[in-house]
Amino acid sequence: MPELTALDRSGPSAPALPPPHFDVLVSDEHEALLDGERVDVADGQSVHEAILDLLQQHARDRRGPVRATVSDRLDARTVCIEVAPDGSSRIPGPDEEESRSAAPPAEGNGREDHREPAPAAVAEHVQHIREAVDAGDTEHAGLLAAALRERLAGDHGAGHPQALEARAMEAYVAHLAGDHPLATSLAIGVARIRCGLGDERAADDVLRATAAWERLLDERAASAHGRELLHLWTHVAEKRRLGPVHAEAMHLVRQHFTPPAAGTRVHEGRGTAVPQDTYAL
Repeated sequence: MPELTALDRSGPSAPALPPPHFDVLVSDEHEALLDGERVDVADGQSVHEAILDLLQQHARDRRGPVRATVSDRLDARTVCIEVAPDGSSRIPGPDEEESRSAAPPAEGNGREDHREPAPAAVAEHVQHIREAVDAGDTEHAGLLAAALRERLAGDHGAGHPQALEARAMEAYVAHLAGDHPLATSLAIGVARIRCGLGDERAADDVLRATAAWERLLDERAASAHGRELLHLWTHVAEKRRLGPVHAEAMHLVRQHFTPPAAGTRVHEGRGTAVPQDTYAL
């Protein structure tokens, strides 16, 4: 499991937790995934209306606004929205988004403090996650990992290295729990950001995402995520020479979208190109 180092925001002066954040992937006019789970679209309802309804329900459950990053394949754009319990929605302004990646002012001096001291509280949180995993309580471990990811993303932004490590840890716990849709969504999120940053670890993250994707049973979800995986593999392959394992995983994803030749028997599943220990973070 990944090690984390981040600012300690605990204590009475810590800022309020940011709104919970979801990842939404819109693949066509009738299908979308929210954190890897299919969004139910009623007859006569648009997929965007269904997404807003679901986000409103999450906001009601939490008695506060929630945010979502919506990657819309229909018009090839990504947008962040915030939905309140009453159903009203808005797009957070640039200042709000930028503030997520900035450290709050140092106490008493009115200046921004960009130091990163010893992360005692974060390290303790990670240890609790490890203990829950070792005890076989993946449900509790998943809740702890999600809380840590939301906190770090709120403090520093989703692309901050420690927020990415927390998301990778949450994906790992979901993988252990057998929640492959969530593991796939989270792992793809890590891979997507690292690809965008040009991070040399991006190839391994896409590999982990492919390992989770292989275990998806819902064919529609597999196709939606598979398209993004193929895009990410293509991006990685343009930046570096792929090793045998990475190349085989890319081939596996590409095969999913290649019609079988006439007379070829179609087998269930997507193969086992990715080593079983890929998720041993």
